Amino acid sequence: MPNATIIGGSIAGLFAANALIKKGWDFTLHEKVSIPLSGRGAGIATYEELAELVFKATGNKKVLGTSAKTRVSLDIKGNIIARYNYPQIYTSWQYLFSLLRKNIPDNKYFMNEDCIKVSQVNGCAKSTFSNGKEKKSDLIIIANGMKSELRKFVDPMAVPKYANYIAWRGVVNENELSINSLKILSEYFVIILPYNQQIASYPIAGEGEKPFKKGNRRINWIWYKPAPEIELKSILLGKSGKQYVDGIPPNEIRDEISKNLLLEAKEKLPPQMFELVNKTVQPLIQPIFDLESKKMVNNRILTLGDASFTARPHVGMGVTKAAIDAFSLSDYLNPITFESDLDKWEKERIKAGSFLVERSRDLGKYLSKIDDKNFMMPEVKNVLENTAISLNDIKNFHTYNEVKNE
Repeated sequence: MPNATIIGGSIAGLFAANALIKKGWDFTLHEKVSIPLSGRGAGIATYEELAELVFKATGNKKVLGTSAKTRVSLDIKGNIIARYNYPQIYTSWQYLFSLLRKNIPDNKYFMNEDCIKVSQVNGCAKSTFSNGKEKKSDLIIIANGMKSELRKFVDPMAVPKYANYIAWRGVVNENELSINSLKILSEYFVIILPYNQQIASYPIAGEGEKPFKKGNRRINWIWYKPAPEIELKSILLGKSGKQYVDGIPPNEIRDEISKNLLLEAKEKLPPQMFELVNKTVQPLIQPIFDLESKKMVNNRILTLGDASFTARPHVGMGVTKAAIDAFSLSDYLNPITFESDLDKWEKERIKAGSFLVERSRDLGKYLSKIDDKNFMMPEVKNVLENTAISLNDIKNFHTYNEVKNE
């Protein structure tokens, strides 16, 4: 039986593992951290194509999350000023992770194993771990995210690029919010455009029993704000005095940074969104990067998910793309011919990844404009219609692929 080593135990790695199970490959999955992964409640927009692949992976026929039928925008007083009908299911990172993880035998999933090197010798691929462990396999799948140190063994030129803005993120339990706020926040995908900024919210699964029942759910929010590199450096200076580079632990966010966020929220956001930000126990800071690879395959070593292409969150495609990467890969894993067939898979996925990165840059370009005299905010209607939509609803996606295939 052919076998693979999967590096990265998060959602991309789990999709890869589930796809290999369906293909009849053996595998082991290795995660760097020593404690169970937690997504801190991050929200995920889902689509039919994602639901189909979750079903293919796990047999799960249940709805993946909670729904909102309409997208709206609000004025500063909290009144609806724009609508767009786009029924959609929203789930949480933790819920989806749990579904995928349940399908993986515990004796195949290893934690506290940091892969530091991959190589190819005598017709096999070898993984070397920091604890001294070495493992040989037919294929190595690098699925450990945008910050992967192993990507250099496939494409040494692919590095994340900072987009000059950050996202503040948080979740609040529905039962902690006022009735007036819930009239909007629990019913709609909300997008608001303060000048040079964007904030969005939507309901996601709660924790415990009946996670999709109103009252048991949570409201997820994300607020994009410009932050040139010099400002980012200040934002990522921790309470301890440590200077962080591409992210900061929540407990290290300085009090004055959090205080300024609330002051700005009170000034620029409608009351429902201010309450949401104000009642978040500990907001998170996510500097926005994107990543684009020119290569995804090096003989028996490959990258997928965010380790190869990371689009900005506006397209809402990180999880869906990882699922498609994994299951499309399995189509090319004939035990006899997979080495030569991987080039075809690489060509296909590079096209799709490049398209999504470029689209995400276009959707978020106004968020990094600060001193541009010709700066113009996008129309609210266009943002409502184009944020986090299915590949099937992106007008030029299939045309793009057809042109690239010629």
